Amino acid sequence: MREIDRAQIVTYSAPELLAANVNPHTGLATDYLNLFNEAIMLFEMGLDMPDMAEELADWKPRDYVAHFEASGFELREVVISAYLHAPSEARLAFDESCTRALAMFDSSINILLSSNLEDGEARIDLQARLAEMKALVVEMDSHIHGRAESMEANRQSEVDALF
Repeated sequence: MREIDRAQIVTYSAPELLAANVNPHTGLATDYLNLFNEAIMLFEMGLDMPDMAEELADWKPRDYVAHFEASGFELREVVISAYLHAPSEARLAFDESCTRALAMFDSSINILLSSNLEDGEARIDLQARLAEMKALVVEMDSHIHGRAESMEANRQSEVDALF
C-alpha cells in the first residue's frame, strides 16, 4: 500500500469533489459504503445458502483511507484528500461510526462462518446482527450526506412526543 504524503495534500473544487462522489460539505465519499454493502449482500445470501457464506471469509475490515488506497478507483487521490481536509466534527463522527461498523461486521461475519445455521437461536441472532449491520450503513451514509444531526433531532422529537 502506498503512503499518502500529508504535506502534499491539495484541496479540490466542488465540481472535482462531485466527480469523485465526494460530498463537498462533509468531504466524505459514498463509495466507502461499497465495502459494507458487499458484505451485507453476501451475509444475506450466506444465511440462505451456507456455501455462499464462505465468500465472506475473504472480507477484510479496512478503514476509509486504506479502502481507497487499495482500490482501483481512479479518483482516489481526490477522495483521500477530501477526507483528510474534511471538517473535523464531521470526520470524527463518521470515523466513530465506521469503527463501530468495522467491528460489528468483522465479528458478525466470524460468527456466521462458525454458526450452525440449522440452529433457530443462531439464526435469530444472525438476523439481528444483519439488521444492526444495515443500520450502521445507514448511519455512515447519514454522516456522508450531512444528515446525521437531522436524524438525531428527528429521533429526539419522536421521544419528546411520547411524553
